[in-house]
Amino acid sequence: MARQVHRRARVTAVAPLPGGITADMDRVTVDSPTGRTDVVLRRWPTEERAEGLVAREASALAAVRGRGVPAPELLAMDEDGAETGVRCTLTSALTGQPDLSPADMRSWLSQLATTQAAIHAVPEHPPTRWDGWYDDGTPLDWLVDRGLRAAAREAASGPLVGEKVLVHGDYQHFNVLWCDGRLSGVVDWPYAATGNRGSDVGHCRLNLAVLFDSRTAADYLVRYERAAGVRVDRRADLRALLSFDLGWQQFVPRQVGGRAPLDVAGMPDRVAAAIRDALDGIR
Repeated sequence: MARQVHRRARVTAVAPLPGGITADMDRVTVDSPTGRTDVVLRRWPTEERAEGLVAREASALAAVRGRGVPAPELLAMDEDGAETGVRCTLTSALTGQPDLSPADMRSWLSQLATTQAAIHAVPEHPPTRWDGWYDDGTPLDWLVDRGLRAAAREAASGPLVGEKVLVHGDYQHFNVLWCDGRLSGVVDWPYAATGNRGSDVGHCRLNLAVLFDSRTAADYLVRYERAAGVRVDRRADLRALLSFDLGWQQFVPRQVGGRAPLDVAGMPDRVAAAIRDALDGIR
């Protein structure tokens, strides 16, 4: 790999990590002259999905290192698959697990928001630009209220405002680790870029509405703005909510993996409620 791990290291255990959608992930236990440690190997076997992602993850992890963001350390990478046959990264393994059924929702949301605000405060930005997953040409047929659909489409049009910051690109509860009620790590950085903070916050709010409800998503926005000390671009936030489609009903259950109750059929209604709330914030 482009950056080498200890050449005398020996793999003693490999365990697949659940929840991955775009890449295969394994937790690997390694014995070396310096001791035993766990690392995480991420592989993108599908070529078109991997283009540029290794470099983006490496750039983001370098940017946040030493900035108070609990992220893995990049140990090695193969950006184009020339050395290992597959594009991949090797990072340190962090302590903790995703918590999808928090006992103290207020503390959980506050820690989630404070950590995202800390990411956005990192002064170094990756070269890639990103302003969310929303495509104004994508049909919103899942949004059965045609009046809401038209109003949301109109409100989402126009330029985004606000300064560009380091965004995680997929910041949400499936990519955050917890240990004893404390947030212990943020993982899955391949989509990190320089972008509008509202796009990043809105993506997290969308995931909260999908798993929980619109009230939780609204509470998160309040807590984020309090932690960051700024108001997010409401148009960017709305666009993130509008990036939902019925495909989420297929892949979210895989991410949850039975670790929390999940009302799949109610997803569109919960997101629609969050969109109504977002529109009220724009008007």
